[in-house]
Amino acid sequence: IMAAHGIKTVDQLSLVRRYSIACPAFPTCGLSITESERALPGILDELEVELARQGLTNEVISIHMTGCPNGCARPYTPDIGFVGRAVGKYTVFLGGNAEGTRLGYVFRDMVAAEDIVSTLSPILKAFKAERQGTESFGDFCARKGLEGIDQIVG
Repeated sequence: IMAAHGIKTVDQLSLVRRYSIACPAFPTCGLSITESERALPGILDELEVELARQGLTNEVISIHMTGCPNGCARPYTPDIGFVGRAVGKYTVFLGGNAEGTRLGYVFRDMVAAEDIVSTLSPILKAFKAERQGTESFGDFCARKGLEGIDQIVG
């Protein structure tokens, strides 16, 4: 039934898409500052291309996105979190984990939605080159810390 209606099964989704979640935000939530549920698929489309380019399509990278700081989609604990701050702009958190057991840290504030993937690209490249063993993306960012990630980004 799902295939007949163009709905992909779990096996057809990329890992990053499987481990992503967004709150409804606009137009459902009156607390929302910006888009979330309707913005995340486009960001994931771009990110999937970048992950493929970097050879990281088999990595579990969790992404949570909310349209406001209330954090209904738990954006403070995944590998990467996006928190709506203004129309089309987000605070980017790094260093959490897929299990949601570690708080991330603020990496950048007021990042335009269209700049998110290009902002993450050098970090993904460094992750592939500098990771220790089977270290996850969130563990890599936590180990490097804000200062280390800032050095990567320049």
